Amino acid sequence: MGREVHVALVGFGNVGRRFVEQLRGPYGRALRAAGVRVRITGIATARHGLAIDPGGIDLGFALRLATRGGSLGSLHRGRAVGDVREFIARVPAEVLVEITTLDPLTGQPATRHVRQALARGLHVVTANKGPVAFALRSLRALAERRARLFLHEGAVMDGTPVFNLVARCLPGTRIESFRGTLNSTTNLVLSRMERGLGRDAAVREARRLGIAEADPRNDLDGWDAAVKGCALANALMGASIRPKQVRRRGISDVSLYDVRRALRAGFRTRLVVRGVRAKGRVRVSVAPERIPVGDPLSGSGPDAALVFRTDLMGEIGVFERGATVDQTAYALLSDLLEIVRRRR
Repeated sequence: MGREVHVALVGFGNVGRRFVEQLRGPYGRALRAAGVRVRITGIATARHGLAIDPGGIDLGFALRLATRGGSLGSLHRGRAVGDVREFIARVPAEVLVEITTLDPLTGQPATRHVRQALARGLHVVTANKGPVAFALRSLRALAERRARLFLHEGAVMDGTPVFNLVARCLPGTRIESFRGTLNSTTNLVLSRMERGLGRDAAVREARRLGIAEADPRNDLDGWDAAVKGCALANALMGASIRPKQVRRRGISDVSLYDVRRALRAGFRTRLVVRGVRAKGRVRVSVAPERIPVGDPLSGSGPDAALVFRTDLMGEIGVFERGATVDQTAYALLSDLLEIVRRRR
């Protein structure tokens, strides 16, 4: 049957629900092939309550409750849990999966959740870019002291390997710069504007697909891209930069006329994140740019792309076509399998 791993979820939105859905199917099969079975022993949410069950949460029931807007409290067993802090302190788990909504100005509450879980001695997996952008060094140091893993592959480009690519496949290289279209919502919005669709209608489509931030202004104003740029710079270039230090301009002032005129001239308008190492410092910027059609960053719809310039391997890029909630959920599985592999 394989060894059992107890996992707790903090956050149960689109990504969390998709992860649980797949856990009952292909994700579960992948984990069993690795020699383990996962039992979800707790789920904590901001809107649907909290539940702990050492015997395992009824996942089908939890999904139905959350989808209908009900409370998970009916699934709880034992003494009542007052808040998320108490949940993290008490839930019987080995791994905490943190997937709450991000405040791009503070990195909270995710950073606080991750820190508490690591201090307690739990492994942590997150698709939240906040902890990587705001507190990576201290969280890595804490994880090392506690002999635990802090993994965050889903923080940038969903499940597409970015951090793992550099760590495993580019040993000894130095990232000199990067450029990327990392916000799926603005990529989709600008693509739809090229076809003549209004910005508001395009944002509604992004929300239907589940790729927009809880507050789409964080996408349109460039905050999501800025946080992701900081996460990349901090994790891969040794920087310690916060989103408020990023030169940032969103797409709110980009008009339908601007986008369509650029396309007629052979360019796509995209929100580009750039990080560059210069004079001993790493700088990150976010701004709409004209990208030549055919460039790796000129994808359409919710496509995402990232190009690294390295000292030993020149330029290397990764591309994600049609980003959805599925890719982000997969990142959680990828990191969970990494925990299983390393523990062996």
